Amino acid sequence: MKSFVNASLFAAMLALPAMAGENFGGIGVTIYAVNEGVLVSDVIPGSPAAEAGLESKDRIIAVDGVSIAGNDIDASKEVLRGTVGRPVELSVLREKETFTVTLRRANISVNDVDASKVEAWYGENQNSYSSDEIAEVASQNLSRNQKLLSVMQHGHVVKEEMKVSSSDLSVVSVETAEEEVAPQVKNRSVRVAGSLNAFDREQVAINLRAEGSTVVRIVNANGEVAARLLKEDAKAGSQSLAWDGKNAASGRYIVHIEQNGAASAVAAELR
Repeated sequence: MKSFVNASLFAAMLALPAMAGENFGGIGVTIYAVNEGVLVSDVIPGSPAAEAGLESKDRIIAVDGVSIAGNDIDASKEVLRGTVGRPVELSVLREKETFTVTLRRANISVNDVDASKVEAWYGENQNSYSSDEIAEVASQNLSRNQKLLSVMQHGHVVKEEMKVSSSDLSVVSVETAEEEVAPQVKNRSVRVAGSLNAFDREQVAINLRAEGSTVVRIVNANGEVAARLLKEDAKAGSQSLAWDGKNAASGRYIVHIEQNGAASAVAAELR
């Protein structure tokens, strides 16, 4: 099996744990050194490795036709990383099958997430967070030409179904063409609008920090706005907004609360 992925806009993290503050070209995996070469621990969603179908527990045994068996982790990282946009051919062992894939390296950044900003954004009553919730805060510090691929904790991808603390978090982002990135609000201060008390097919119950006109957006897992609710002259404290969710698909949603320049975003399940 042989495939080619044109993924020059993507990159990879190539060590465990994540190297916060790094910027480099790569393929999109975290690795451990093993006798045969390196063992893939995590595949970064949206990366060239993910697009090529690499999986956790795959073993990369050669790079550009040269065996990496017996290499230490730094030596393997050096040959896997390289010039952004340059192809690299990997020989991969999966169970008893060996195959090759060719990817293009690209530019990636790995940056720490400020735990205090996450905690301030969602308020003192919340102590665990989904990857979507963390990404909502972390995205405020990305430049216009960066795209966030993954949230990580202790060097592992935080998956959609997981809830994690605000400590030891980092985000993996890639440099992309500026015209491909939607405009972002620059330098938005992290001010919390409120919290989510309840969410079902008939109502969204929220708790507001202040009074003022409030917009609540319900966004599905595909990024589509399922509903936009407006409450004029809302008072501080508990509020309930009615919506018609009887035909909405079950699953994961993000409830965005916006008021007076402040914002909050909370993941919730619709059953």
